[in-house]
Amino acid sequence: MNNFDIQYLEAKSGDLTLKINNYFVHSKYDPRREAKQIAEKQYIPHHTHIVFGYGYGYLIDALKDQMHFNEVLLIIDPLSELTIREEHKQLNIFNENVIENLEFIVRHLAADTRTTFNIICSSNYDKLFPEMYRELLLKIKGIQYQNRTNDYTLLRYANKWQVNFVENLYHLSKDFSLGELENAYSCPVVIASGGPSLSKQLPQLKKIRDNILLIAAGSTVNSLLAFGIEPDYVVSIDGGEPNYKHFKDLKLENSKIIYTMQNHPGVREAFLQKGYCVDINGLFSFSRYLKEQVKVELPLLEGGGTVAHISFSIAQYISSGPIAMIGQDLAYTDNLTHAANNKNARQIDEEFIKKHEAFQTEGYNNNLVYTSPPFYSMKLDFEQLIKMKPPKTPFYNCTEGGIKLEGFEDLAFVDFCDKYVKGEKVTIINHNDNCTLQFDVDKLLKRDIDLYNKLIYNLTNGLSILLKNRSNSNFEQNVLKKLELVDQKTNDLFKILPIESVTAPVTLKVMNEFLPKVNETPEESYQRVKEQTKTLYKKLMEAVQFTKNCTEEILLNHKQSEEQL
Repeated sequence: MNNFDIQYLEAKSGDLTLKINNYFVHSKYDPRREAKQIAEKQYIPHHTHIVFGYGYGYLIDALKDQMHFNEVLLIIDPLSELTIREEHKQLNIFNENVIENLEFIVRHLAADTRTTFNIICSSNYDKLFPEMYRELLLKIKGIQYQNRTNDYTLLRYANKWQVNFVENLYHLSKDFSLGELENAYSCPVVIASGGPSLSKQLPQLKKIRDNILLIAAGSTVNSLLAFGIEPDYVVSIDGGEPNYKHFKDLKLENSKIIYTMQNHPGVREAFLQKGYCVDINGLFSFSRYLKEQVKVELPLLEGGGTVAHISFSIAQYISSGPIAMIGQDLAYTDNLTHAANNKNARQIDEEFIKKHEAFQTEGYNNNLVYTSPPFYSMKLDFEQLIKMKPPKTPFYNCTEGGIKLEGFEDLAFVDFCDKYVKGEKVTIINHNDNCTLQFDVDKLLKRDIDLYNKLIYNLTNGLSILLKNRSNSNFEQNVLKKLELVDQKTNDLFKILPIESVTAPVTLKVMNEFLPKVNETPEESYQRVKEQTKTLYKKLMEAVQFTKNCTEEILLNHKQSEEQL
């Protein structure tokens, strides 16, 4: 970093002010008063506040005075030479290096805010460090996109994931754990995704097909099949109907599916071979249920939220060989959305760009490419994956197009093949049927239905107790004790049921809709908490009732199917 002329000068008020190069970062008249005015104007309740520029800490003092709800405060300052006041040394103060890994800091210190960040730039810091400030803004925007996408997915697919999990228990009981394939291969792995650049790699892929392990990310399988290439493994995690439509007309004789319990159960029917199931981070209660109630422990891999990310983790898990990613554009390369023969492929235009909030960012060969908030979120997820768990094997982005992935070495696909792909044919491993995960699904679901009835009764009782509270300003002690018992019983039942998919969105929504107001009176606080608790009980009852009904229906449908055989 260039040398900076840092001067601590006396302001008209008698306080110290700070001048860096030719810029005052505090008022030369009354820096405390200026900081108070900025804080009053820019403080937003229930937000994580990120201050770019510590200066002499006046703005930090003013913001702390403004904060009513113990909000998280992060301070970033590129100047290590600055004097940090003693009373601020325990605060979250970082240098510019934190920007690169800001998502980890935010996840650790400000997980609850998720999308509500408020960036405050100290006076003239944007002029002193313009590139760094732009990088900070882009990084926060990316984190917001990422979390907004994840939250939207959770809310949109909550019920579907719940149904899928229950239905997939029947598939799981006849399939294998992915643990059977841990370190099973040592050959090169190619992960094919459905970006526009995939099309130009297919001729080369066909040449070396027998000498690599080929993993298709989700619906990419259709582009491969259209070119006469059948993958060894197809990874599918998407629980929606559109994903199922990509597979419903397929009957794959050789490809083996690797799926998660959230995957659309209909996709499994497209594969004639036994499949493998894997777990991903995200829904803890599903993982715990499988381990403690079903007595099945699946490998828990970092997923990143999309089939492309989990495919990358799976490749590392099953092979010690080098990895090449192709078709991983995460951008509208050549103004296309997907590779040829993908059912969703189309050209983009101005209307498409506007509708999908597309924007330009750095791409392959340092050119500018159009991407979208979901794609940019996926980019960040990829970059996080290799930071959290650096791959032990060589890995390359051989897409030759699309967005720039930091930390991934770009390599032409033909060069990857020349370097790593030899003449040996890869033999695909087949497991004995005795290795399948065998358990009684019917017995398990009948027990769960009984527990759902107990849970509904308990929540109904809690709502009744809450409504009997006679005070208009506070909770009576006997009511509080009874509600504590209701909450304890509810939590105990939640621990043994696979219900997080439908309850997590309820909790997220209810917690965010009843935030306390500034200068809230005791009466207002009581009414808010009472209404929040009532809403929570009602919404949880609806979620549990839904899960019970769908479990009963799945159990009945399975019984009828068996009777027809």
